Amino acid sequence: MDKYRYEKGKRRRRKTKSAGPDFGRIYKEKKYSRLPGFLVVLLLSVGIGVGSYALADYNLNKKEEKSQEGVGSPTPSPNVTASLTQAPEGTEAPAQQTGDIYPDGFMSDFVDTREKTDVKGIYVNTAYLGRGDYPTLDELIALVDETELNAMVIDIKDDVGNILFDSDNPLVNDMNAEVAHIKDLSAFIAKLKEHDIYCIARIVAFKDQVATKKKPEYAVRNKDGSVYVDREGERWLNPYNEGAREYLVGIAKEAAEAGFDEINFDYLRTSASASLSNADFGNIPEGMTRIDAITGFVKYACQELKPMGVFVSGDVFGTIINSRIDGEGIGQSYVELSRYLDYICPMVYPSHYSFGYGGLKYPDTKPFQLILMEMKSSVKKLSDIPKGEHCAEVRPWLQDFTASYLGAGRYASYGPQELRAQISAVYSAGYDEWLLWNAGMFFTKDGLLRDKGE
Repeated sequence: MDKYRYEKGKRRRRKTKSAGPDFGRIYKEKKYSRLPGFLVVLLLSVGIGVGSYALADYNLNKKEEKSQEGVGSPTPSPNVTASLTQAPEGTEAPAQQTGDIYPDGFMSDFVDTREKTDVKGIYVNTAYLGRGDYPTLDELIALVDETELNAMVIDIKDDVGNILFDSDNPLVNDMNAEVAHIKDLSAFIAKLKEHDIYCIARIVAFKDQVATKKKPEYAVRNKDGSVYVDREGERWLNPYNEGAREYLVGIAKEAAEAGFDEINFDYLRTSASASLSNADFGNIPEGMTRIDAITGFVKYACQELKPMGVFVSGDVFGTIINSRIDGEGIGQSYVELSRYLDYICPMVYPSHYSFGYGGLKYPDTKPFQLILMEMKSSVKKLSDIPKGEHCAEVRPWLQDFTASYLGAGRYASYGPQELRAQISAVYSAGYDEWLLWNAGMFFTKDGLLRDKGE
């Protein structure tokens, strides 16, 4: 069930391509020893390198400013030292969650008594906690205790379809989907609560190899009735199918009852494969689109889960903020989902944007500019929701891994400066929350503040 297809063998250090939620591959930094005699040379090299970076960054951004004259405000450049500050004072936050009024009278009788938390969180790969040289839960708790972090996004249903805790759900047991890495879910959460950690249950929604085999009637099908398999070899639950929706929400309800504060749905989409045009989604009401299907699932999940006292969030492609075509292809609408979700979590990893995107030759080398550009687009996009109506808070996933697979000169080695640059960009756009992705859970502690800011 190796979710991330980790490299097998005797080597203790592994390194493959990495991504984030909805992409799930691992990156692990290989550690090299250095002789004390090289320390002086190393320090001089760092000093020269930082100075060169500052000059190059300054010159590039001057060019960018000129190229954007008359188009709008140029993307500001981060300070090379990536200021380790909280959200800047005086930053005007975008108008969000300005009311509890949902479209079309949806949940009109819902009285919201939930207490909001400004989340700064990390991903927890349940299947690999403490295995080999991967971090243990206690080590991750210590990281949260010692830094500005206050939340964990914890896998309970992975992108294979495995349920990662001891479930009492009869349908889960019938599908033989349980791989209980967490033996006692309530005790697991109680341990985190002792450290005031906000607990988010990550549920991979529609990508599922297990349920689609056991319950093919829940799956996207081919015209001949067989289960559809995309070009990546993945099978998908049908977002139009009522049984599939109930299965996913049933898992979420069990997580809510165990004590999670929030349910996070990842893979909240259909397959991105071009061959999906030949797939059969069953008897679809005339005029109903993929966006309607995914949004409909979110509405159903919110209606069932919010009254239980949990928040509901969803991960989306960062590109759908600006690209209507990308959104329609996979069933994600940034605005429509934000009308119902409590939190929308765009995956804005600089490594995931095409070369030249937004005028950035290699976006991965410009984390501040890329994130600020996307977050400003988010503010503008969500302004379409009228004041007084419900609008999701924006909590982006940020990159805490190095995308060396992009090729020499096309990526940056991500460390404290690159991490802080992304966080600073989030704050500069007026947002307050963020999540960090590293599939192996190796997070950059030196890029995090030690002050909780309470």
